[in-house]
Amino acid sequence: MTFSKFRVGLLSAAMVTLAGCASTTPHAQATGPWQSWQVPVSTPSPLLGKIWSYRDNAYISPDGLAKRMAAVDFALLGETHDNADHHRLQGWMVSAIANEGRQPAIIWEMFDTGQSDALASFQAGKPGHADALGSAVQWEKTGWPKWPLYQPIAEAALSSGLAMYAGDPPVKLVRAVGKKDFSVLPAGQSEKLLLNRSLETGLQNALQTQIVKSHCDLIPATATGPMYRGQRLRDASMAMHMVEKGAQDGAILIAGTGHVRQDRAVPWYVRQLRPGKTVSSLMFVGVTDEDTDPMALIPTDPDGKPVADYAWFTPKVIRKDPCIALKKRFAK
Repeated sequence: MTFSKFRVGLLSAAMVTLAGCASTTPHAQATGPWQSWQVPVSTPSPLLGKIWSYRDNAYISPDGLAKRMAAVDFALLGETHDNADHHRLQGWMVSAIANEGRQPAIIWEMFDTGQSDALASFQAGKPGHADALGSAVQWEKTGWPKWPLYQPIAEAALSSGLAMYAGDPPVKLVRAVGKKDFSVLPAGQSEKLLLNRSLETGLQNALQTQIVKSHCDLIPATATGPMYRGQRLRDASMAMHMVEKGAQDGAILIAGTGHVRQDRAVPWYVRQLRPGKTVSSLMFVGVTDEDTDPMALIPTDPDGKPVADYAWFTPKVIRKDPCIALKKRFAK
């Protein structure tokens, strides 16, 4: 999933009306979630469980990946929201990075700033179990998949003593920006978030094309403005929270794959906000038995360059074609 489908689902209804070292051994000595997949696998892909480094054009081990991600200032872990294995691997990565002596801030796309107080209060209480965090922040009202899928990430953060923070702006603010423009933000906020700077034309066109594709080609490019502005606001907000909360020892972002793209998403803003800091992006990618080429499974930028540094291949969640329901909705 390259676009944050679950969050976009909350916004679309309002907006539619607006017109380590390289190795050929994939598993090395590490143990982890890849040894017991939660998503069913019928006929496995030869890529299943492997980690591809686009920097090295080679497979690397989980331990090698963890060391590399621990060595950068800002690490982004891109998921498919309803894939339980992605969240288990994100949790493993959080623990592995902490085990390398790091204490990064954990920034969540799934928590918006309206939940910040509840999230802080929960962590101040030093809870023994992460299962209570969902109810503490009223997760069931957010529209995200059920909390137990995300619980492994919180468990890893709490057990490692890592602080968690909200990264997303409130839905109402995203909708307001979509309906009008960035001028609805508080004074000075647009400049602080770098939203006064335009993306390069090629990146802007590519994002608008992605929005059209994510809506099954049912909307014209001219109607993508609200979602385009909303996506930029969300990327900028997550980046700002990463650099602010991670000022001391960096940060890890938990987000959908569309937000961890190196070309135009959160990393673009992080690099502008903190020149000279290192940023690495890992995407967890679901595969089926038909998927055999790691180079064909990652999005590319307008120049054809992979937009992630690494891909970790997992079982793919098989779901109904979302275009069927969307076409019915647009036909009404």
